[in-house]
Amino acid sequence: MSHVGFEISSNAIRYIEIVKSPKGLTLGRFGIQELPNPVVFDEHLSSNQDLMLALKKIQKVNKFNFVEISIPEEKAYLFTTEIPTGNDEAIRSHIEFHLEENVPVALADTVFDYHIIKENSKKGTDFASVSVVPRGVIEDYISLFEKCGMTPVSFLIENQAITRSIIALDDMQTYLVVNIGKTKTVLSIVNEQTVQFTSTVNIGGDNFASAIAKENSISKEAAERMIKEKGFVRTENNNDFFLSLINVVSALRDEIQRVYMYWLSHIDKNGKDPTAPFKVLLTGRDSSIIGFREYMALSLKVPVDLANVWVNVFSFDQEIPPIEHLESLNYATVIGLALPKSKY
Repeated sequence: MSHVGFEISSNAIRYIEIVKSPKGLTLGRFGIQELPNPVVFDEHLSSNQDLMLALKKIQKVNKFNFVEISIPEEKAYLFTTEIPTGNDEAIRSHIEFHLEENVPVALADTVFDYHIIKENSKKGTDFASVSVVPRGVIEDYISLFEKCGMTPVSFLIENQAITRSIIALDDMQTYLVVNIGKTKTVLSIVNEQTVQFTSTVNIGGDNFASAIAKENSISKEAAERMIKEKGFVRTENNNDFFLSLINVVSALRDEIQRVYMYWLSHIDKNGKDPTAPFKVLLTGRDSSIIGFREYMALSLKVPVDLANVWVNVFSFDQEIPPIEHLESLNYATVIGLALPKSKY
């Protein structure tokens, strides 16, 4: 079923369409609709007039039918568990029976799905990743989009959608995905194509700009321009600017380090090889600040790269997308949502 990927962030709505062509997948319609006021995700989105007006504006131009929507990481629960090998019905029954041991929501109030990570034929068990979302959250998104003339066909948690877009289908390595947004950063450990641990940090691009604005008594907009121009590089002429950013960036680095150490401490428990390749992948436009990648690589002592959000759509030999490279880092979530189900 052809569908369009939609993401509602705190300050904007992004959408993208990926269509099949004789040469393979290609980019269809895409865009961003800025919101006049920040979204409060603890409130009912289906009652948010700004959101409805923005979605109706998008729909008036595009006439979309079916959509797949991202669920913010902080609205979902993710856990890994060992389950007896069986058919889908038996597996779901087992997860249902143990669900309330792992999440603070009653079974009747949840929607869940699972993904088999690894099989242990000797023990007759599987290692699975389980995603859980409160039923009220799903119903709220359905109501919002149906009021705006679109039909939701499925949902993905934000970090799962990002994983789909930036990790090649045949890549089974371990990654720590760092998605830097305006107001938050989502950290996800991905192994064998599956999100196995996730955490949200309340540090984002706005915090970078606010630190510079406060230190230099300038507007936030002027601070954002300075960050793009100067980057996170310490030079003789750039020392004061670098020091203005260091506290915020160091706090984010510490959170990334904490998640990395958590994963290392759980490697044996999960049956992973501690010598397996490990890399940090950065997404979100604010992760592309000059010098930021190098600082993280030096601090964490692991390889750090900017993600390629088109890796599962097309190669650049085949097509050059109209979205410029740095801006494309903000489209990782919706690209993962829009990819055809047949790829998975």
